[in-house]
Amino acid sequence: MSTLSVTLIVKNEEDHLARLLPMLGFADEVIVVDTGSDDGTTSVAKKHNAKVFNFPWCDDFSKARNYAISKARGDYVMWLDADDTLPQKTQNALMGWKNSAPKADMYWLRYQMQGQFSFWFWRERIVRRCAQCKFKGFLHEVILPFGQSLYLDLDIVHSPSASHGERNLGIYRNALAKGKRFSLRDRYYFARTLVENDLYDEAEPILRKFAQNKGAFVADRAEAYKLLARCALKNSCPERALRYLSQSTSIFPPDAETCCLFGQCFFDTKRYAQSASWYTFAINATSEGCFVNGYYKEFLPCLQLSVCLWISGRREEAKKYHLKAQKICPSHPTVAYNDRFFRDE
Repeated sequence: MSTLSVTLIVKNEEDHLARLLPMLGFADEVIVVDTGSDDGTTSVAKKHNAKVFNFPWCDDFSKARNYAISKARGDYVMWLDADDTLPQKTQNALMGWKNSAPKADMYWLRYQMQGQFSFWFWRERIVRRCAQCKFKGFLHEVILPFGQSLYLDLDIVHSPSASHGERNLGIYRNALAKGKRFSLRDRYYFARTLVENDLYDEAEPILRKFAQNKGAFVADRAEAYKLLARCALKNSCPERALRYLSQSTSIFPPDAETCCLFGQCFFDTKRYAQSASWYTFAINATSEGCFVNGYYKEFLPCLQLSVCLWISGRREEAKKYHLKAQKICPSHPTVAYNDRFFRDE
């Protein structure tokens, strides 16, 4: 039997901890590192028998997480966020996993984002405690793969109460002001954060340079071209966006999101037949990339196909896709608006 330490870094998370900590009965110890709470976070942690430590916040998530790992004593370390939850299936399976004498170095679990549409990706969640069990990157931190990896058919559900885009941009700006040297990965995520904050003109040169760097991960380079396409579309340049998307697909297979972006380019230039083809491709796309996103694979293609086919005079087919979009998300404002056109069809 292996022992398992669960580690968390927190600040003002008393409500989330009260929800999460009772779910961790499979853990041999729970390490809670507080980075400056002024609410009842530490009291809640102690009430649930967590080991509580303090760490002065320094705009570096890896340093805080690595400090938490340094306090762990289990054979394996599992990291969580306070606003995560674990379904009962995951809790039960992890107790059984410990009893099965695990031998891999890294275990990956599905990370489900709670929201209107399904969205998940694999993340390294349980790691053998050793010298290589260490986070890198001051923001969007990660433990680089090492040794043997296995994937567990289990979910962790993330339920954030707010977007962190503005906070993350502030951390990047502060780091730049202090002269911090950004790694290749740091520059990529900085550019992503700029796009998230609608700073497209500032993001574009960083993304272009990154996308052309063959030393970066191919999937990240392809994603950078997709982000460049988004910037171009926001600047009403669909033809330029098409060129970026073509560069993306030349190095990595298109996922549903890429197909939807192609569809938008053709839609914006009123080439509705081509647009409809790409939205159909999106529905049938395989999940070759890192993320599985129901918005791009299910809802948006149906929504846009209903419009493209309506404009093309294919009303019966358009209604079929409208009803599919309505079934997926009946409260969506565009679905409600479009419904006027289909009521008498």
